[in-house]
Formats: sequence, C-alpha cells, structure tokens
Amino acid sequence: MKVIKPPKLNKGDTIGIVAPSLPVFPSFRENYERGKKILTEMGFKIKEGKTIGKVRWWAAGTPKEVADDINSMFADKSIKAIMAQTGGYSAISVLEYLDYELITNNPKPFIGMSDMTTYHLAIFAKCGMVGFHMDDVTFGFGQDESGLDKEFFIKFLTKPKAPGVIKPLSEWEEWQKGRTSGHLVGGLLHLLSTQIGSPFFPKLDDFGEAILFWEEVGEERYNIARYLYQLKYAGILDKISGMLIGKIKYIKPIRDKEVVEPPTKEMILDILKDYKFPIMANLDFGHFTVNIPMPIGIKISFDTSKKELNFLEPAVNP
Repeated sequence: MKVIKPPKLNKGDTIGIVAPSLPVFPSFRENYERGKKILTEMGFKIKEGKTIGKVRWWAAGTPKEVADDINSMFADKSIKAIMAQTGGYSAISVLEYLDYELITNNPKPFIGMSDMTTYHLAIFAKCGMVGFHMDDVTFGFGQDESGLDKEFFIKFLTKPKAPGVIKPLSEWEEWQKGRTSGHLVGGLLHLLSTQIGSPFFPKLDDFGEAILFWEEVGEERYNIARYLYQLKYAGILDKISGMLIGKIKYIKPIRDKEVVEPPTKEMILDILKDYKFPIMANLDFGHFTVNIPMPIGIKISFDTSKKELNFLEPAVNP
C-alpha cells in the first residue's frame, strides 16, 4: 500500500473539532473547553463542527449527520487538521457514509484514539492515509497537566522530520526479547478484532512486516483472549514483525466465581507462544494515560532491551 501523509501544521492554521462518536455531554464541557483553550494558546485557530452540541442516543447525530460533518471538514480548504473531541461507541455506524475519495484527495491529520481506531483503520484501508492515534481534545488536552500532549503534538504534527527516539514515561516491560522494525497498525483491541472481515479493515498483506500496537479498557480477560484469537485466526499474527501493548485498564471480574483466572501477562503470552516476534508491554498509550502518538502507517523500530521507540520517518509532509 502507498501511504499518504498529510501536510504539516503551522501556527495560525485552523483545526476542525468534531464529535465523531460521543457528544460533548455537560459533564465533559469543562474539560472540552480547557482542551480548546490549550490549542488556541498553542497558536491554532478552532472551528467546531456541526456535531458539537448535538446529542442522539450515544452519538452526536445520526450516522449520516456525523459523516457529513467529517466529510465537510475534509472538504473545507481552510481546515488543516481534524480532531475528535473524544471517543465513544458509535464510529462503526458512520463508516459507510464517509466519502473516501474526498478524503484521499484532501489528506489532513485526523486525530484521536479509542473509538477513533475504527476511523483510522477504515481510512487507512480505503485511502492509505496516516491516522493519528493520539490524545483528543476533551480527555487528552483537557486533562493533561504534564504538557506532554502539547510537546507530542508539535513534534509529530508540525515538524516534517522523523521524531526519532521516544523514551518511556512509565515502566515499559520486555515480554519477548528482540528488535524489529515496521509500519504501525493498531488501536483499541476489541475494535481491531470486530472490524476484521468488513470492507473497512486493512487487507492481510497490509500487515506484512507491520508492528501491531494495541490497548484495552474495561474488558474481561476472556474477551481479551477472544480478540487475540480472532487476530490469530485471521492470519494477522503470522504477518507482523512485532507487537507493542499499551495500557490494559479496568479488567472486569469474571461472573463465574469458581473460575481461577490467569494473570493477564500469562494469558496473553500463552496465546502468542507460537510466535517469535518481539513484544513490549505497558507502553504509554491507551486510556487514562498520556498517549505517545502512534501514527498508523509510519515506520518505527524498537529493541526490547533498550525499552524505547524509534520513529524512523516523519508522519507529515513539508
């Protein structure tokens, strides 16, 4: 696949903010406004989409309305990047209404995580465009007191040079020794798994020599196992050259009290026991953590003994 990189951002550019999944609920409003304020203080202009302020069930409009908002942001020449206000549950319903030819002809950074995995995979599959798995407006910028979101935003989105080595912000773990390189593909594990088999999922060959990254939140261990087996049975684990596991948060207890659950690491490595690719875990991406950007389609390398990521190419064009 030919990977399309969007143009870099410059100070003074306008960022379009959309609600491509959950609405901006009243309980989100303070964080949302704080996130917007930080972006404007960084020198960017803001344009809110029509989904900001709308509420329908667990979404910010019907699937068609949400798609129209995203499509209009890609069509608008004054908008230089599109940023999700947060994630949610409804992105899968929007995919059939996106204009992929329009998106291909107007490449822009599309930024967000969690439910945005669904969009990133679809746009990568249909357009070959880099998707920016990184913090959003409300629960990224709106909650980050470290300043790291700003630092990563500038490094990955405004500089057309390889970001280079990114070191751990927390304690990264070597689960299977080795070093490798490849292009990033991944996101929220259960969304990766459930999108397989649809026309909005990358082809199997697109995982050739890829580095698969994933994180998870609020799932039972047996479901995490199911999702990994789905990747295995789809042939994806036979193709990849390495695996990066982010934060696995809030594992739900099993309902059957007589079941003795394995530790998460033991369970995962048992599923992966037939594969020799290197694995690092507990990396700084996922829910309730500052997210190191993981741009889909961009080549990186890692060495488990060094516990660092090396971004080998820029995620944006000059």
